[in-house]
Amino acid sequence: MEIKQFKEKYDQKKINEIEKEIRQSNELSLEARKTAIFTLRYLEVTGRYKENAIYRKSSFKEYLIGNFCIRESTYRESFRAFDKFGEASIKYGVGLISKVFRECGTKKERQVIEEIQKAEKASKVPILKSRIETIIQKHAKPSPPAKPGYKTLYVSEAKQHEITKKRLREAVQELRLAKEQIEKLKATILKMKPVQNMMETIAPFFNSKEKMQIEKRAG
Repeated sequence: MEIKQFKEKYDQKKINEIEKEIRQSNELSLEARKTAIFTLRYLEVTGRYKENAIYRKSSFKEYLIGNFCIRESTYRESFRAFDKFGEASIKYGVGLISKVFRECGTKKERQVIEEIQKAEKASKVPILKSRIETIIQKHAKPSPPAKPGYKTLYVSEAKQHEITKKRLREAVQELRLAKEQIEKLKATILKMKPVQNMMETIAPFFNSKEKMQIEKRAG
């Protein structure tokens, strides 16, 4: 590319004139892209792309990537933008229209694009990217909570594991103490058994009153 040719053409022009030409050229290329995308849509819907013998048994996805180096997702995204917002897609680009769709959703999509257009009309100059971003974020869907990373999950799991181990140790200790208490009670009962047997043996020899007094003292 010879920059000299452009110097001769543009050195005497004002910057706003040069920028206007660039925008017009870009819009022309987007118009051509729109025509190409709609033509591809025609070939897809009619199935005529299979008239190309190489792709007779291929899917449209294979036809796109093999014949035009276009990914199916790019094609779908472009067709949707040009089909729903043709004028805005030519002016702002497919990327921006697709971003509005992704971040704001179908319900707010048209509202956001119209707000961008109104903001530009009010300023009477091409709208700044930062201003567009502000409008998009104002209407953006709430972001889903971020998923914890691997290290965070590992630390959380390790911490929970330690808590579980501590609770298990405490439960084992409580069980051991309970068993010790039961053994002590058994020993006490065994010690009291001879006394109980003796009471049962001599009980018939006492009247009820004496028996009550003995039991009261024994208790």
